[in-house]
Amino acid sequence: MSVTEKQLKQFARLARLDFPEEELAAFKGEFEEMIEFCDSINSAVQGDAASIREVGSAQIDYENLRKDGVTESLPNEKILSNVQGENGCFAVKRVVR
Repeated sequence: MSVTEKQLKQFARLARLDFPEEELAAFKGEFEEMIEFCDSINSAVQGDAASIREVGSAQIDYENLRKDGVTESLPNEKILSNVQGENGCFAVKRVVR
């Protein structure tokens, strides 16, 4: 599939990328290679999902899982002994604006 320069500029704008003209020309060839690769994958499994190998199994062997159990934990005072804490919790800087 051939990609026009106008389409490539639109893709770059949608991805919030800014390319100089000389890089845009070089990227055009690479982008066409990516599209060809995706087309080859699509044509390999066109309409027949049975040819896709199963990665994992949905069945879980519950007999081999460990038993849940309550164990003793460290006391809050010991956990917070090396850090600044507030009301029994770790005090961290706010990262959300």
